[in-house]
Amino acid sequence: MTLGELIFIFLLFVTFCGALTTVIARSLIYALVGLVATMFGIAGLYIYLNAPFIAMMQILIYVGAVAILIVFAIMLAGPFYKKPTEWSKVTKFLVSLIIALFTYLLFMRIILHSFLGGQDTAFMITTKDIGRSLFDKLTFPFELVSLLIVVSIIGALMLAIFSKDRK
Repeated sequence: MTLGELIFIFLLFVTFCGALTTVIARSLIYALVGLVATMFGIAGLYIYLNAPFIAMMQILIYVGAVAILIVFAIMLAGPFYKKPTEWSKVTKFLVSLIIALFTYLLFMRIILHSFLGGQDTAFMITTKDIGRSLFDKLTFPFELVSLLIVVSIIGALMLAIFSKDRK
């Protein structure tokens, strides 16, 4: 086994264990730690696949912004949130497996058939090409990322406001 294969297996292990922790954890803080580990694992997979720009966006947007906003929402809500009904561990695992399989199949359908014309070939895009595309052709999706952050902030504030009434 080569070093590259060992790194890939390690990144898969980190991503899988983080996702499993997110789904199974009973504490919101432990679920958040699992989510952050999953996001870092995915960023590592992007680096492994020679996509450093996407990896940095993964870290900046999801780990740096969304995860921090979730932490603020948990801190603002405090212990006064209403606990949802608990699912069994087997049910959680089966639901997450079904969602993962559906996402994988959808990804394969969209990427392979729409963009590559059904061919399973590798393609090379540089960071310069991605930056040019973001500022020339894809300005609307680029702005939607900032909208995601604003919606996360509003959600954290709403959670804080509604949790104050339960005291």
